[in-house]
Amino acid sequence: MGHDEGILSGIRVVEMGQYLAAPSAAKMMAGLGADVIKLEMAPRGDLNRHYTLIKGLSVSHTVQNHGKRSVCIDVKRPAGAAMAAELIARCDVFVENFSPGVLAKYGLTWEALSARNPRLVMCSISGFGQDGVNAHKPANDIIALAMAGTLHLIGYPDRPPAIPAVNVADMTAGAHALAAVCGALFRRERTGRGQYIDISMVECMASWNDGGYLFYQASEGGIIPNRMGSDFPAVAPMGIFKARDGYVAITILYDQWELFTRIIGRPELGSDSRYDTLPKRLEHRAEVNAIVETWLASFTSRDEPLAILERNHILSAPVYDVPQAMTSPAVKGRGSLQEFTYPNVGAVSVTKAPLRFSAARVEIPRPAPALGEHNAEVLGELLGYSEARIEALLADGLLVQQSSAASD
Repeated sequence: MGHDEGILSGIRVVEMGQYLAAPSAAKMMAGLGADVIKLEMAPRGDLNRHYTLIKGLSVSHTVQNHGKRSVCIDVKRPAGAAMAAELIARCDVFVENFSPGVLAKYGLTWEALSARNPRLVMCSISGFGQDGVNAHKPANDIIALAMAGTLHLIGYPDRPPAIPAVNVADMTAGAHALAAVCGALFRRERTGRGQYIDISMVECMASWNDGGYLFYQASEGGIIPNRMGSDFPAVAPMGIFKARDGYVAITILYDQWELFTRIIGRPELGSDSRYDTLPKRLEHRAEVNAIVETWLASFTSRDEPLAILERNHILSAPVYDVPQAMTSPAVKGRGSLQEFTYPNVGAVSVTKAPLRFSAARVEIPRPAPALGEHNAEVLGELLGYSEARIEALLADGLLVQQSSAASD
């Protein structure tokens, strides 16, 4: 394997995804070298295409679907369902995130598909999983966060829970799907057979909240974790602190308190009986936080105290906004972004899969596709359809296609 190949080169994936969870998993697979075919349902395709439009470009759809080829089939018609099944059977992986039972209407079940291709790995992502009393319920990011007890921990204790401005549950489920698919492909190399993967967004978020679950159990119900705003429940000082020109994130580990007090010129606080142990600092959290912010306020810029903390190996960073983050050495400086040009918008940079390998390439092979942009290419390549047959299927409405949307 050469450096110019991806870690999943040679793997062909079909994704039937709506919105974020399955598309995010398949996006990373494309970035790792897999040939990802986005199989969309006619006539509108992935419904995410119709959200967050700026100058005609769906931002939400674009960021989750770069690197893929789009085929749009009317699977609600028997001929379209048969075409979709034939396409999936020619591939290694099938990823979908429809509500349980939806694809069964069109015969696209694990039982039917694996009978045609025993080596197939199929991954279904849903809100509550494929079984259980809640399996039939639809879910999105906020529903998964709410049901796992995670949303209850976000925000300030005297205010309602806050919704994260990023899609935590969807993206987490997508990352779990990538890991599970890679594991199943590895297992297939040993056994020669694929398998079915069932991923629940609620379970993914519950796994993030296992510390809260254990706090509650170990305390015999005495501790019910609650949201704490800009603080962290187990460490003080740790959180978001105000400087004169912005905010900073700081963590003073339990054995660094005396060091910190010397840095800020208040060594007497290191042995102060109110703060000399971590439990005491947690008890006097408001006072400890005030000590940190008073020190920060003594500088005209947050850059100065952050430099001091960095020299002393204390965890700290500026709280960046989007423009600052995407141009920072941590993101842009690592080559994490790749540029494409879209009509009416111009050049934009999107994130590559955040994985690095010593002898494999991570690169987005193409921009996000227009709806059905690769109908002829994919169906001709995999199923042997002629140009005339593609034209006939388009005229019949069994295939839907729009013009290309971008270039690299």
